[in-house]
Amino acid sequence: MLNGEDKANTARENRSFHEVDRPDPAPTHPGGEAPNFRKLSEDLISVAELQRRIMPDPLRLTVFGDFDIFGKTIPIEIVGGDFYDFIDLEGRFGLRGKMGIVIADASGHGLVPAMLIRDFNTALYTGISLQAHYERDTTPLLFSKINRRMFRSSAPNQFITAFYGELHLDGTIRYINAGHYNPLLFKKDEIVELSAGGPVLGAFLNPPHAFKVGEAEMERGDVLVCYTDGISEANNCSGEEYGVARLIKLVRSRRDSHSLEIFNAIIDEVGRFSQGCRQTDDRTVTVIRRP
Repeated sequence: MLNGEDKANTARENRSFHEVDRPDPAPTHPGGEAPNFRKLSEDLISVAELQRRIMPDPLRLTVFGDFDIFGKTIPIEIVGGDFYDFIDLEGRFGLRGKMGIVIADASGHGLVPAMLIRDFNTALYTGISLQAHYERDTTPLLFSKINRRMFRSSAPNQFITAFYGELHLDGTIRYINAGHYNPLLFKKDEIVELSAGGPVLGAFLNPPHAFKVGEAEMERGDVLVCYTDGISEANNCSGEEYGVARLIKLVRSRRDSHSLEIFNAIIDEVGRFSQGCRQTDDRTVTVIRRP
């Protein structure tokens, strides 16, 4: 799992590597033309609409077996660098009794990471389609292919942290975590961190370590919480971070609540914690509960 400082270090350490392997970006305004801010604003609104369409509608219930599911992202700008999805793997790819769980966070804020997330979404769906046809199960090859795509499409110092899991109707989760904050599986007597995987996506053309697939079980009464760093790294006006420990304490106290209620409790508490301070990052949470 990478915190904010680790992410920054990863980007800095690989700057020269990126600059050697990628061409310099084109000038911002070829020919010295002044930017058309009205057109830029309209384009941002269009991108925001496109981004909204690749994520679930929070006003519609996500149904998968008897699981109780909710998620939402709250960007700090018109468009954001956070992404989540609940994928109907049976309906879209013929993988019986499975649902895909995705959460990702592109470095930076605004239009550039939003476009990077769009590219990640395309690469993910392409990868799942191929995997469904040839493997029928989650394999390390999925993120290996996505990583190459993200390396070639991202600018220097850009990368994505991502978690992808396939939830089976019997509660089995097979997953890969690419440098993302570890999703927390709240069980009766313990908390399991879903940490198996590999490095962030797009930082290396050939990562130093191969991606690995992890596995966990969701039993009756278990709750799985996925989140981005806009939650754990939210600051109060004294510069103190909300942190994972507060998140764990809160979810433990709400384990028997509906997923929407757990989500609202998290967002409300983080909001109170950082009250009076400017929100500096997108905030995304997904909650999956097995009653």
